[in-house]
Amino acid sequence: MIVLAVDTCLEPGSLALLRADDSPSAAAREGKPASAEATEGGELEVVPLPPGWRSTALHEEILRLVARHGLTTPAIDLYAVTVGPGPFTGVRLGLTAVKGLAEVHGKPVVPVSTLEALAAAAYQSRDRKGAVADNSDNWRVTSDENTETAASLVTHHSSLVTGHCLFAPVLDARRGQIFGAVYQVEGERFLPILPETACALQTFLVQIQAAGLEDVEFCATDQALLRPAMESEGWRASSFIRVSPQLAGVVAQRGFVGFQQGRGIAAMAADAHYVRASDAELFWKE
Repeated sequence: MIVLAVDTCLEPGSLALLRADDSPSAAAREGKPASAEATEGGELEVVPLPPGWRSTALHEEILRLVARHGLTTPAIDLYAVTVGPGPFTGVRLGLTAVKGLAEVHGKPVVPVSTLEALAAAAYQSRDRKGAVADNSDNWRVTSDENTETAASLVTHHSSLVTGHCLFAPVLDARRGQIFGAVYQVEGERFLPILPETACALQTFLVQIQAAGLEDVEFCATDQALLRPAMESEGWRASSFIRVSPQLAGVVAQRGFVGFQQGRGIAAMAADAHYVRASDAELFWKE
């Protein structure tokens, strides 16, 4: 199965192309879910979008990525896209591009929460002993006569480690707020223990403490967003994981797993998940 993933909820945004083995035979022999087997064998390329890109550049970058693999857009089997939370414009641009391509070619879409993708990226950065590894800069620069120089990652990825872990992804929501949630990881599922919310960071930390949640791993693309508040509240230093802002690779993986779990939907059914009203709506109410 070929999966194209788009993330425009984080800056500058990124694209990913995943080739995943969705045949059930090998997984069945080892007693694994088919999605786990496919995730182990897939090849993934992640490419950041150029700074200051516009909607036309997004389509050009998609076509360039697909062509580099000797494909055209009709060959894409599945689309995955972050649907928020994130900047209003960013959410809409990525979602609109994916819906258009998926609708034209009659392919399914798996919407992926930006916060869930952050949690999944943090989960993958932990080794099997539970230590934290900062792999956010693990990119190599590629350049040839057909493509502009860009950070790109091609990797053979493994399935997520098993276990029960708590992750609290956090995004800057501006206006003195953050987007946050707490997920419990059970196998391939990320279950929301605290639902996605937009609030002050201190309020979010109080909510976690009030829920009695312990050993929570906080994750964000920039530790400056969290570190001062965490230290003032006495959270242990090791409870922070910095992840790469290039989320599209994880989005592709979460999209594939979601499709295997029956969460693929028709293109026109995919919708944005802002969590908080847009600034225009907030200003209008004021």
